Amino acid sequence: MNEIKAFENLLSILKQHDDLNFIRVDKTNIDPSYLHNNDILIELYNQFDLSNLIVETGMSSLSFIDYSSLKQRNNTYSFSSLQEKDYIIFIEKVGGGEPILLNFRENVSPAIYATYDVFEPFKIADNLSQFINALTVIVDIVYNEYAIYEIYTNDDCDELKPDFLPKVKMKLFPILGENAGNFMKYFYG
Repeated sequence: MNEIKAFENLLSILKQHDDLNFIRVDKTNIDPSYLHNNDILIELYNQFDLSNLIVETGMSSLSFIDYSSLKQRNNTYSFSSLQEKDYIIFIEKVGGGEPILLNFRENVSPAIYATYDVFEPFKIADNLSQFINALTVIVDIVYNEYAIYEIYTNDDCDELKPDFLPKVKMKLFPILGENAGNFMKYFYG
């Protein structure tokens, strides 16, 4: 599965900066129907412990939602354009809010949507593989080229370095195509 391999690539970059172990050691009792019987999600939640997985984007911290917390965290959101059965929120900002969700209404391979708390979700990737690969690009640049919060020109964190966004866009467009703009809008305004 390309998604699992992409996720392992993301974790390998994160492990260079943190000694947490994300490999699941105890088997979780996963309800495949809650995950829309999606083989990729079932495998992802079977293989990886996401409870401590936090990704720094340079502007914010994102937290993957572990399987044991999925139902509880998903109950805190609702959208007028989607029914509850159509989506699963799997990432949110640390502390809650601004969720990233899998939209199962589009096709068998769920598209990835994001939203700010008061807006309807908008598409940021055609599928999970694209999203993970794009997130890996951001993590690689932010962690390895800018030491996370050094994407800013000053300590007030009010202005991004001029070379940062063009560098990210250049690497994201081949992965996301027409979704690159929305992806960038969600992550960097």
